[in-house]
Amino acid sequence: MSSANTDNILSQIGLGSGGKDSSGSVDASKVLRHLLESGKVSVFDAKEAVQATAAAKKQSAQRQQEPKKVKDTGSADQPIEKHRTRHIALQFSYDGTDYSGFAQNVGKECDNSVERELFAALEKTRLLVSPEEHGMLTESEVEEAENGQMPKRTASKYSRCGRTDKGVHANGQVVALYLKSAFPLLARNAGSDNDEPGDVLGEESLPKNSLDCLECFVQPRNNNKKKGKAAESTTYQRKTMNEYDYCKTLNNVLPPSIRILGWCPVSSEFSARFSCSRRTYRYFFPRRNLNLARMAEGLEYMMGRNDFRNLCKMNCEQVSNFERVLVEGKVVSPQRVYSVSSTPKSREEKDAESNARYLEDVHGIGASIYPPSSRDMCHIEIVGQAFLWHQIRCIMSILFHIGRGQEKSEVVKELLDVKTNPAKPSYDLASEAALVLQDCTFGQLQLGRTVRNLWDVQKTLEQRWEKHAIASERAKNALDSMKDETEVRWADVVDFVEQIDKERRRKIQKRSKHLVHDDGEVKRALAANCTPTSTLTWGAAVEIIQNVLGVFPYPPNGSSESQQKGLTESSIHVPLMDRAKGTTYEEKVKSILENSKDKSSKRKMRYEENIVKKRKTAEEDKAFYDHKLQQGGSSV
Repeated sequence: MSSANTDNILSQIGLGSGGKDSSGSVDASKVLRHLLESGKVSVFDAKEAVQATAAAKKQSAQRQQEPKKVKDTGSADQPIEKHRTRHIALQFSYDGTDYSGFAQNVGKECDNSVERELFAALEKTRLLVSPEEHGMLTESEVEEAENGQMPKRTASKYSRCGRTDKGVHANGQVVALYLKSAFPLLARNAGSDNDEPGDVLGEESLPKNSLDCLECFVQPRNNNKKKGKAAESTTYQRKTMNEYDYCKTLNNVLPPSIRILGWCPVSSEFSARFSCSRRTYRYFFPRRNLNLARMAEGLEYMMGRNDFRNLCKMNCEQVSNFERVLVEGKVVSPQRVYSVSSTPKSREEKDAESNARYLEDVHGIGASIYPPSSRDMCHIEIVGQAFLWHQIRCIMSILFHIGRGQEKSEVVKELLDVKTNPAKPSYDLASEAALVLQDCTFGQLQLGRTVRNLWDVQKTLEQRWEKHAIASERAKNALDSMKDETEVRWADVVDFVEQIDKERRRKIQKRSKHLVHDDGEVKRALAANCTPTSTLTWGAAVEIIQNVLGVFPYPPNGSSESQQKGLTESSIHVPLMDRAKGTTYEEKVKSILENSKDKSSKRKMRYEENIVKKRKTAEEDKAFYDHKLQQGGSSV
């Protein structure tokens, strides 16, 4: 096809000889010219393509000129639906291994707390309502919500019983907050004698658990969904309803490490924190070489009301009173239970009680006592009204020193004597991994639970236990195999012992500033344990090293991985009361009030806000707590 004929065709189909279309584009005409001249496209197809393109451009231009339609959200004509909410207490357990602690750092993106997971689940299940949807707020609270100054968490009036640290676990944690109810705000009583709706349902008429049902009158749901119309219909229908199964609903979306156990409605002034009368903690540990009786003696000195400022981490911006009451405690092993309490008992009563409980043998034949083993799993249980920051971990650290024979049990009395010893000596916290918030006790609370939920929770916990039990048994198998099937040279054992003894004497000499001579005691002990052969099993070698040096091939009880890095077989124990001491409470407060730097000025503001402004008399405190302890609820 010639160039002249091509120009003629382009002119006919709407592209001028200049090769520009109506939009001024040159590229389209160049492409089309090439296709026509090469014979790959017919004149008819080219004309149709140009016309279709022009029509599409015209339609697009018309759409852009039309005003955009705004989606009708109903906000102008339709009022926000109000929901009935109920103040409920939730009990749950969690494995804190992978969490940064229980309490949420609100507003921090990197937060990895248990509370963050809990509130995410409440949002996902839509049980947590916005202040605008909250049907149970007071007039002042409604006004604050309308001004956009109240977040959902504040509107829910959330309270927690215990604030566990990073890595700490719980079996009986309790929180309280307002959650959406399955019963509509305008649901009415259903009288047994007529089919007419009665008065609006009050809190006292609602089911106290998710098992009991209630017959009532509710408005049909479609009445509330008509766009642009308020839900003013007076039409009601009779319906039998159950309250939400909060446990099952939340467990369906929570991670397996967090399980809701039960719930019940509570009074409006109930506080999970201040209505709790007792908190119980357990700390688990292997027996190793610990003297449990001595640990029980140390624990007994802590019973009753004491000032625990040397057995906690002082947070002077939040707390000014470090007196706490420990009600009772137990040191529990498979063979024996040592029980102590704040109630004075005679020595005969204590001895009788400590010998009273034994475990039956696994076959149920008689009441045999298992021989103690270094691998026996034991625990200490401590019950108190309330606890300070890191108090349990500090207590366990001191008790482990007593159990290893490094300190006498009377060191507890010195630590509690804050007049003589106002500053805390330096010592490490016991590891968080073994600490469990076992139970939170409320005098007026009766939580409800369902068989279906507890069955599902048990399956989850059994799976968790099996995983760890198998790992434990694998490690034990490896230890037993090495003990029985591995041999070492006697000369190597002697060299190992002498090196540790030499290094230990060097450290003692450095600390005491006096020369420490080798009196030959270690060599005599080695000679007494000398084997007739040049080799011996690893199990026999370990026993000899333990007898001669008093060291063991495992880390001290309660020590974390970071603490273990600084410990060696030659490490020496410095008595607690001879160690460097920190600043006293009075010195800390003085530093907060006098220092004018930016960081300290913020600390001063927090101190004044939490301590000075909230300071109450003893009578006011007593009246407040007495009132809170009477608050509660029941699932029955």
